[in-house]
Amino acid sequence: MRCWICGDEADSGEHLIKASDLRALFGNVSQKNPIYFHTKDRRNQPVGGIKSDKLKYRARICSKCNNERTQPHDRAWEQFSKHLRLRQPPIQKGTLIRLNRVFPGSAKRSMLGVHLYFVKLFGCLIAEHSIPLDLSDFSIAILREVPHPKVHLAFWAGLGDPSRKNVARSQVQTASLNGTIVYAGWFYGVGNVSVNMIYSEHTEHRMGLVHAWHPTTVGKYVRIVGL
Repeated sequence: MRCWICGDEADSGEHLIKASDLRALFGNVSQKNPIYFHTKDRRNQPVGGIKSDKLKYRARICSKCNNERTQPHDRAWEQFSKHLRLRQPPIQKGTLIRLNRVFPGSAKRSMLGVHLYFVKLFGCLIAEHSIPLDLSDFSIAILREVPHPKVHLAFWAGLGDPSRKNVARSQVQTASLNGTIVYAGWFYGVGNVSVNMIYSEHTEHRMGLVHAWHPTTVGKYVRIVGL
């Protein structure tokens, strides 16, 4: 198997949900203190460690891409995720996140990292499920450290159950025109924080894009979406 990002031998697994997000919600996961993994086919699968393969994509990438090339992107999301989860008062629909407070002096570069972190997760989903989207655009964005022109993010509050510790990743929903996918979207959720990943061709004008964010339009803040 080859790494879909760089083409080298794939020998590393990317987490479905970032390890730091899992630790933040569940603490020390062990055989004596497991978490439970649900899929559409199986429920209540005990997982006795954050590094379990059950918590990783089956589509693999290489160690360099996972541990070196994309590490700044992982750290950018870790910092942004922590800010969103711990913010007081808690985020809600309409909350404005001042980016220079999250990333003093590096908001533009760090938010590009957040974007590229989710480009990596999106690419892993495409590779794993053979979704007919061009992976080369995802690879180029990561290798060149540039935004993917068709991937947008929307940050949500209120989709999770506040009374329970939950992380989740939705299935990818797609829409096609003349046999070509012109829209694809899915959600990544950690507690009260959810991120909607949106792939959209430039000819598509969907409601989700009204609230979405892209690195080329980064300003001083992002607005939280909610129900």
